[in-house]
Amino acid sequence: MPLAIRAGRLIDGTGAPPRRNVVILIEKNRFDVVAGDRETAVPVGYEVIDASRSTVLPGLIDCHVHLVGSGDPRDGAFGVAELAKSIPATTLACYKNALRDLEAGWTTVRDAAARYYADVAVRDAINRGELVGPRVWCCGLGITSTAGHMDREKYLAPHLSLPGPSAVADDPTEGRKAVRFNLRNNVDFIKINATLTEHVRRYFGYMAPEMTRETMAAIFEEAHWHGRRVTAHCYGGPGATWAIEEGIDGIEHGFYLSDEQLDMMAKRGTVLCPTLSVVGRFREHGDAALPPGDPYLPAWREKAIANAWKTAGRARERGVKIICGTDAAMPYVFHGTNAYELEMLVEAGLTPMEALVAATGGAADAIDFQDIGTIAPGKFADLVVVDGDPLEDIRILQDLKRIPLVIKDGRIAADRRPAGEPALSTVSRS
Repeated sequence: MPLAIRAGRLIDGTGAPPRRNVVILIEKNRFDVVAGDRETAVPVGYEVIDASRSTVLPGLIDCHVHLVGSGDPRDGAFGVAELAKSIPATTLACYKNALRDLEAGWTTVRDAAARYYADVAVRDAINRGELVGPRVWCCGLGITSTAGHMDREKYLAPHLSLPGPSAVADDPTEGRKAVRFNLRNNVDFIKINATLTEHVRRYFGYMAPEMTRETMAAIFEEAHWHGRRVTAHCYGGPGATWAIEEGIDGIEHGFYLSDEQLDMMAKRGTVLCPTLSVVGRFREHGDAALPPGDPYLPAWREKAIANAWKTAGRARERGVKIICGTDAAMPYVFHGTNAYELEMLVEAGLTPMEALVAATGGAADAIDFQDIGTIAPGKFADLVVVDGDPLEDIRILQDLKRIPLVIKDGRIAADRRPAGEPALSTVSRS
């Protein structure tokens, strides 16, 4: 049966001022009509959800998660976890974490690197209707270099290697092959590592390039030929300049980007996903939020805290498009607490409306997923009902008791309305 939502306040994801007293009609899994209640009567036979005392938002989008990890520092999801965890167990963990995101109102997540193509398996099962879950935008294997940020064998003794799929690319030909290997598994975008910190921490450095300019250029060309956007784990320095100049679509983290690099990004339309939740949890939990065993990480943590919010603020001032991504799975960045990132973006200088656009319409445009992100006719019917006004206090989105209803694909995905409140009422008038 089709749905109608009576919204007391509608924030539609475009950045336009909120609208009052709006009727939203949903046919099957898409928005059909979005209009003022004086302009539109609810047709006969619609089931009505009364959100007349609430705010209605588009389904939220987290543009940087890792479904393989929960955020619990003890879960051992990274490093050589595949030596102890089976592929089925990894895939089940991915699904469990995806479901936590959905129940918190994040109806789309972009997985920024998984193992074994578990992200693709979860995406496909959800898309086929076999599982309830968020929309998952997948990159499959992140493309790295030997001894790079995502080279899983760097944790092993030199005489050992790991079986299974790998995406280590040390020259342009290997880069193209890694893209095509991911395309074989029908990924939605490509993720690379442009810079890393592991090799310079002992010298108290900020970052170093990971890939050559030529390798990045080959990867970008190959991906763009096939309609895939490319984003990069990247902190700054020469690796960031090469990536921007060669046509990268997005930068993840970017804690140490210079003003010159931000100006280039603004001019070229390169998107920044600052993942401030990671440094927010660094600040909150101290060294407990760092992996053990690296005596140089605490000093790097302090550098990140000193720069991340300032860089995001400078990016905003220079007109760089900023999108919301949490890096959920990093220590204490738990799935289901994604809205903490919105608080961090506001701390960096974004307005609450800008932060919401970064997690709705702006995010959808940046990742090239045009059917989501705004509440408008023809878009997928993903929305969140909020008890209160997040433009007055963005932090209310972190309180699941203030999110009584999540709808994804025109169906209720999470229902926390008080017991005794009518769930649905059938309208018999036209």
